[in-house]
This record gives sequence, structure tokens and C-alpha cells, in this order.
Amino acid sequence: MALFRRWGGALALSAVMLGGLQAQAGTTLPRQDALPAHYDALVTGLPVPAARALKDVDGMPRKLLATRSYLRAGSSLLSRWSWTEAQIDRRMQSSNYRRLLAETEAVRTRFASDNPGYTLYANMRPRSLELQLERWNTNAGVARVAQALHKAVQTEVAKPYYRSCERQQCGRRLGEFLAGWQPPHAAPLAAPGLSSHGQARAIDFQVMHKGKVVASTVVATARKHWDTPGWTRKLQSAVAGTSFAGPLKAPYEPWHYEYQPRLSAMAAQADEDEDET
Repeated sequence: MALFRRWGGALALSAVMLGGLQAQAGTTLPRQDALPAHYDALVTGLPVPAARALKDVDGMPRKLLATRSYLRAGSSLLSRWSWTEAQIDRRMQSSNYRRLLAETEAVRTRFASDNPGYTLYANMRPRSLELQLERWNTNAGVARVAQALHKAVQTEVAKPYYRSCERQQCGRRLGEFLAGWQPPHAAPLAAPGLSSHGQARAIDFQVMHKGKVVASTVVATARKHWDTPGWTRKLQSAVAGTSFAGPLKAPYEPWHYEYQPRLSAMAAQADEDEDET
């Protein structure tokens, strides 16, 4: 879950997105229950994939939280956008995906050797946009963060500025507020379409013993089931020297590793350079 952005670049692209809002000059928004109108003005300027995904997000609080992520993603949004189920079926036949499988299996083999009786499980199918939307709409942790944002937005749009601003100006101002808002704690899921699992760029590992999960992917029990028994450290040992980087820090997920093939290439080059000296 990558989580994960440079504020300067994100703000720059946010300005581009917000600048693309389609509106008629001189049009003002209604004063009563104006948030939906302000929000509609904002999303008009979002990239098409993000705008489409938002139609399947349930409720204004979750829509606002997802929109915040889309604005902050900046120019990386389209390149990071998750595959659909149909795209996944095609991508799973690629050489890149086969390399991911091979490296994951190497990690599992090393872990099993270092920890007799225990194995690693990893769901190797990328997390489709459809599945991300389903989880976003039902996750209680997402709901809590979304409610906090919704409350903050309601306070924001109650300001005098929003009573007379033109449609485009209102949308831009709301977008700037969303992009700059800081949550009380990180949401447990990436916004739909932006999960690093969506393009097989991340793997979640689970520790198994005699067919049962002993260290799962539950954020609330991460330290109890991963840190305390030492699985965090043991998984780090198993992935050392591979193309996996991690674990994810916010939200804290000791099982989540980003797949970065350039890491193994850099390590191999370093070995070659050392041999030549």
C-alpha cells in the first residue's frame, strides 16, 4: 500500500487539474447545501479514470478522501493507475510478471529454510480496480478517516468565501483545501486506482504454520502478531538482496513490500564493480 508523494509536485499538478475545471464565468453556487455543487465543480477537472472511479465510490466522505489522493498523486496518477480484471489477465502472461513470481518464490524458499515449520503465503494476483473499489466502500478504517475529512470540509465550505465565489473558483479553492488537509492518521487503504498492488508493484506476505495464518495483514494487530514474535525482522531477512523494498511505514504494514526490479539490478552491478577492483 504506497502510499506516498512529494508535496511540491503534487500541488503543481493539482493546480493544473483544478485549472481545467469547465465553468461559465460569473456563475455562482447556491448557498444552501453547497458542498455537492462545489464538489462537482472540482471533479470536472480530474483525469478521466479518476472521475469515473469516483462514480462508484459510496458517499460524499469517501469520495472526498479519494479525491484528495487523486489531487496529491499529481502527474504520477495515470502511470500508477490500477489495471482492470481484463488487463490483469493479459499482464500475468508477461515476462515482467514471471520475474516477480520467481523473486517471490526465492523469498519464500529462504524464509522456509530460515524458519523450519513456517512458510510465507502471498496472493500473486494484482488487486484490480474493481476489488479496490469494493474494499474502499466497506472498510471501517477508511470510513473513520473519511468522516474526519468530511467534517473539516463542511467547516471549510461554510466560510464566507464560498457564498459568492464563481463555480470555477469554488472548485479550485476546495481542491486546494483537500490537497493540503492532513488526516489524524493514515487511511488503511490506498484510494481506488492508486494501490501499488494494482499493477503488481507490491506484495503482501503472511506467515503460515501448519496451514494456519499466524501473522496476517491486519493493521490493528501488526505489532502484536508481527513485531513481538519477530516475524517483521525475519521477513526483512528473507527479502534482503532482492527487488523488494519495505516494509510500508504509513500505515504500518510489516508484511507489505514494494517490488522494484531496479534494486536487484543495482545490487548485481555493485557486485560486478567490486569484483573488478
